Amino acid sequence: MKVGLVLSGGGVRGVAHLGVIKALEENDVTIDCISGSSAGAIVGALYAAGHDVLDILDIITQIKTFRLLQPAMSWKGILTMEVVEKFLEKYLPADDFDDLKIPLYVTATNLRTGKSESFNQGRLRRVICASSCIPVMFNPVVYNGELYIDGGILNNLPVDPIREQCDFIIGSHSNPVDDNFDPRNVRVVMERALMMAITQNVYQRKSSCDFFIEPKGLEPYKVMDLAKATEIYEIGYEYTKQQIEKENLLDHL
Repeated sequence: MKVGLVLSGGGVRGVAHLGVIKALEENDVTIDCISGSSAGAIVGALYAAGHDVLDILDIITQIKTFRLLQPAMSWKGILTMEVVEKFLEKYLPADDFDDLKIPLYVTATNLRTGKSESFNQGRLRRVICASSCIPVMFNPVVYNGELYIDGGILNNLPVDPIREQCDFIIGSHSNPVDDNFDPRNVRVVMERALMMAITQNVYQRKSSCDFFIEPKGLEPYKVMDLAKATEIYEIGYEYTKQQIEKENLLDHL
């Protein structure tokens, strides 16, 4: 049976995907292909390249937010993805989808056409940056002459790129919207509206998954809450262990 794993975006909350993967590994669930948007694309790429789950967690916990936040000084966004791409060079030195150990599909949003696109070949690091480019916050990423922004805007649970080629799909969603919101300024209101729209497109696709995981307890964590990465990982890990047993996942594989 061919098993596919779909990973949503969610900023640092995407670290929960590592906990999900660890729990699956401990139950001898082999992942045959991965599809991801935004943070899910980053986690998926590092795992598909052969990095151990705990090594990836260690990489993330060592990241300093300020190192990734380089001012763009342009009208398109306040930050640039170039520093992110340089960071990825260290851990994804082979800049090609074909060099990955597990097939990977990365979803990004084409700003010109207003359509979602999925990539499984070409310049790996550039595509990941395109998929992770949060609008307004980051400059759009140029790739093959087109401008791209965060893949989660239109498709934050990209099941469709791998649905037909897999017998069983496991979806992991790490970007829930909490129900205790404080509208203290315009920025957080805009962020809230964006998160609600993105989350809605996830729920439209969850029925396409054979096993859907949405770890409870991620709601309070912020998009750039790097200091809480280990806590987020543990939430994903513990919740997935419980769901594997509760839903009798192994009986379906």
